[in-house]
Amino acid sequence: MITTLTLTALATLAPAAPADAPIRLITEHGVELRADEQVFVLFAALNAAGYSEESNRKGPPLRAPVFHEIRVDVRDELRKAKDVPSMAQVRKLFESNPGEIEDYLAAVLGRDDKAKLSKAAQALLPKVNPVLDAFREEAKLTALFDKVAEEQRDHAKALKALVEKDFVEARKITGDADLRGPKSLVVVPNPLDGHAMVRTVDIGDTRYLVVGPGSESARSAILAAALRPTMLQLAKQAYPRAKGFKRSWDGLKTSRRITSRYPDGADYLAEALTVALAQRVSQAGKADTREADEDFIDEQARQGMRWARAALKILEKHDGKTSLAEELPKLVDKISP
Repeated sequence: MITTLTLTALATLAPAAPADAPIRLITEHGVELRADEQVFVLFAALNAAGYSEESNRKGPPLRAPVFHEIRVDVRDELRKAKDVPSMAQVRKLFESNPGEIEDYLAAVLGRDDKAKLSKAAQALLPKVNPVLDAFREEAKLTALFDKVAEEQRDHAKALKALVEKDFVEARKITGDADLRGPKSLVVVPNPLDGHAMVRTVDIGDTRYLVVGPGSESARSAILAAALRPTMLQLAKQAYPRAKGFKRSWDGLKTSRRITSRYPDGADYLAEALTVALAQRVSQAGKADTREADEDFIDEQARQGMRWARAALKILEKHDGKTSLAEELPKLVDKISP
């Protein structure tokens, strides 16, 4: 699930972490994973200013946050930086510019590509980077990034292995031995964020997927982002025969919530197939997936996706012996939402 979080009143909370290192891995299926120093520095500043989002908790009887080990180490080191002169500017930056963390990410990842940024990110650009550059220097964040580089590399390698496993399963399900991720996708593992956080940042043609340390949420988001372009191509080719889906879309397109995200029925079908395939991969090898599938369908409906059940049925009817590209026009002709 894609989650955004608004920055508000961070200065009232506890301190924490930074990082940046030359780690770049490519999976067998073309998905790039990259540790990014700019992201490390931003989240070090956020942690130092009190950002403590997490989704794993110890208990009962006592309940306390459970951070990833790298985040714990970084937060401990950052306590030494709580009195550096730029810390006051960091707090002021976040307090004076409440907004989506995704906009801050765009401002640091796209600092040299202003024309490709959203208006919100462009507005932050001259405010964010000078403050973070000063904090990087005074808090010795480059040295800290180097210090945890090996841990970050191990974390990225573990995620890479899981993503490769998921792609093998996706190839089996679709019958497509050439299924690959797009070159435009860059995954940034970010152990300094909340456990299940997934943040999407588009800068020009590049889509950055900044994922927290939770492997389940990260894997699902990475697979979906990697599959989406292929599923869109297949959906556009098959949609002319999708009579039942077209009738359903005639009713759905009256919803602004849906049409603001999906321009047409083919795009909506592509999303349904993408999330359904990611669900199928996540449940691979399990004897009974009915309860998990119903939970998935309910969650998708809450997010505005009404075709999740039909998409799962399409994948169920497809045996994987021939490619999904070949069979999809026939399947959407027979199956309706």
